[in-house]
Amino acid sequence: MPRLRLMISGIASREQAGMAVAAGADAIGLDPTAFPQAGPEGSEMLAAIALGLPPAVTPVLITPALTAGTVAQQVDASAALAVRLARPIAAGEYPGLKRIIRGRKIIQSIDPGGTDAEVLVEAYASLADALHLHVGSGDDLSACRRMIELAGLPCFLGLTEPALLPAAAALRPYAIDLQLTGVGNFDAPALGRFTAMLAAF
Repeated sequence: MPRLRLMISGIASREQAGMAVAAGADAIGLDPTAFPQAGPEGSEMLAAIALGLPPAVTPVLITPALTAGTVAQQVDASAALAVRLARPIAAGEYPGLKRIIRGRKIIQSIDPGGTDAEVLVEAYASLADALHLHVGSGDDLSACRRMIELAGLPCFLGLTEPALLPAAAALRPYAIDLQLTGVGNFDAPALGRFTAMLAAF
């Protein structure tokens, strides 16, 4: 059985990234909202984190941008090797985005509780490289199960509540994305406990 991979999102410094890597992260989610700074300074900090990661750990930019040009600009500025689109973007943006970012992977976020979620999964199945489904509560898990089956793509399950890990892991997604929320919310001991629990699956 393939092992569950781990992405940790919301890392706010190179030191935190180093601790996340030491804990076993396969990818680091670079979320601009993790920084109080805006604009170029924030991009420079994201790039410093990305460029400081070992080759086996993938830096993934998280962006709410909706156009290929804006997404590509942000990906380049952050030195990311993949991008998670935090909002559904028009299918027509995908060809241009893939051409500009030159082979870097695209992870498309979909709200599993949305009324159009299954329609979006079918639409993005031939466009994205992977899907990201946020699990906000146990109620989202049955919807996520259906979408994982429907997509035929690697699926990341995003968790902000570590207690949901056992139920989320039981769905056998490609990866779990532990989403740290809020500035100063990095808890190294709690992260260690989470990764130890993940290893059991």
